[in-house]
This record gives sequence, C-alpha cells and structure tokens, in this order.
Amino acid sequence: MKKSLFVLLLSLSFVAASCGENSEGTPTVTVSLDRVPDQGNLDVQGAGFTPNQNVTSHLLKPDGTEFPFLPILTDENGAFTHEIESLLLDAGTHELWVVDDASNRTSNVARFDVTREQPPTQ
Repeated sequence: MKKSLFVLLLSLSFVAASCGENSEGTPTVTVSLDRVPDQGNLDVQGAGFTPNQNVTSHLLKPDGTEFPFLPILTDENGAFTHEIESLLLDAGTHELWVVDDASNRTSNVARFDVTREQPPTQ
C-alpha cells in the first residue's frame, strides 16, 4: 500500500512538473494593426518569453533584407511592449518575430503592411 501510494505521488509530481513546462508554451508576438500608414505607429506586444531577460526582435523588410536586431528586456511576466514608427519603413509587407535569448525559443511571425495611402481630399 505504501509503495503504491509513493508511486502515485511520484507520478503526480512528474505530471505537475511537465504541465508547468508546457504552460510556458510558445512565445508569441502580436501587432496592433494589419495595415499601418507610412506616417503611423504600430504597437508590438510579446508574451511567453523568459521573465526579466533579453529577447531579440527581428524585422524583415518587403525586399527580403532585415533591419538590425533590436534587443528588448522582458518584464517579470515574460512580456514586453514596443512601438514601431512606420515613417522610415518601405511600403509593403513586413515580417516581425522575436527570439528569446535565454531559451533560444522563437515566436510566431507577425505580418503587417505599410501603405502609402493618401488621406481623402475635401
């Protein structure tokens, strides 16, 4: 009886530990807009990264080249926010992803379009 209880408790501790690891999941990034005018701002939010550690943000231009990496520090929950000003971005689709420097995990890829749309005339 004692042996089976020990085995059950040991099994439950392994399940609890593995659930804790899985609760982190894959880090994610989201952008506030799918389309942003060339003189607008875009908010980026990240979650699921290692708390209080650096992450590296990557931004791919429409021509396939990449901007220089941007280091960002996560908060105590493994989250961050960042603002992108689109003034210096080329028109077209940009791709953004973030790598967790501590765990080497990579987020999803968030895409957004920079437009050169003119405001309506009066």
